[in-house]
Amino acid sequence: MSGKLTDEASFSDLMGDIKRLDDSRINVYQNQVKKKVFIKKQSIKTESADFSYINHHNLVLIDDSFYHSSILKKQQKKIRQGAMPVDDHLDLHGYNQQRATKELSQFIEHALSVAFQFLIVVHGKGSRSEHQSVLKPLVHHWLAQQSMVLAWCPAQPKHGGSGASYIYLRNVLGQ
Repeated sequence: MSGKLTDEASFSDLMGDIKRLDDSRINVYQNQVKKKVFIKKQSIKTESADFSYINHHNLVLIDDSFYHSSILKKQQKKIRQGAMPVDDHLDLHGYNQQRATKELSQFIEHALSVAFQFLIVVHGKGSRSEHQSVLKPLVHHWLAQQSMVLAWCPAQPKHGGSGASYIYLRNVLGQ
């Protein structure tokens, strides 16, 4: 028992200058400064890039379709089926890679400026190309770089089939 008393005595000696708290709850966030969060507003401009280096040898394979996680399954089905009213379309037949990316960029910029959401881009199947389709993977690669593009997928046969793609854009004016 004497060992216990010495432990208590030494403990109370160590804690002699310590004051007991009135409140058992401590607000650890009391003196912290709140940081301001700045949200970068998205511009309507599309991200342009030089895709002249892309050819059938070094093109990263990108899926034929893409749906942003914010698009509901029901909406994805409407896009896939082409059941939405088409706002505008662009035909890239006969264009080289540089001209096609320039036209596509201008087309998307115009569509965003007038609040179009559902578009069709006809890129062709590539049946007259040396290798595979040239414009189709280029278009999909370009679309993958754009933050304003929420979805793309192959079009229905009535709109060009695998030689065309549906594009679904972010609603800029609704934000």
